[in-house]
Amino acid sequence: MNKLLKSAFLVGSLFISASLMSKDRDFSLSIKTTESKTISFDVLNGKNISLVIYNDAYGELFSEKLESENNVTKSYDLKDLESGTYYLVAESDQKIEKYKINISYNKTVEIEKTPFSEINKPEYTISGNMAQLHLSGLKNSATISVSDFSGNVYYNANKNAANGELNMTFDLDPKTSDRYIISVEEKGNVFNKIVTLNYN
Repeated sequence: MNKLLKSAFLVGSLFISASLMSKDRDFSLSIKTTESKTISFDVLNGKNISLVIYNDAYGELFSEKLESENNVTKSYDLKDLESGTYYLVAESDQKIEKYKINISYNKTVEIEKTPFSEINKPEYTISGNMAQLHLSGLKNSATISVSDFSGNVYYNANKNAANGELNMTFDLDPKTSDRYIISVEEKGNVFNKIVTLNYN
């Protein structure tokens, strides 16, 4: 059997332009001053952004998908919610941001202006049998694995970031499998990418 991973190595300059382009596409939230029991915020580069409000007791309470807006202002009236801690989650293909909302017993609403959690999703470039992985904003390390749909694990390692960036390239063998799963785990968050190869 041919060896699945001919190379798994760090690469640098291949991802510089892709990383810069990704940052240009990233959304950003600007939290405004809360008025009465309504939270408001501006979403910049907001196309294809999912917005969710939830808490641990009730689960998801509200969700919305911004399909076409680039820059938009959103307002949510939270007057009907019970006192407690809630979360606003904004998610795109590139990252996830989470903001904490506190509703006091007298129904005063406060939302933190900076996210308490920001997760950058892995980005992939697939060319033939080559799968390039780029992960930005990595503060410590991430566990990277490659497996197939039969449960065979071909690569599994804990990788440290270099200046917050992790770049790896995998040469996948189509004779071993035509579909692979590249898994990235960071701080309990798991992202899986299915790579389908064409074998002639």
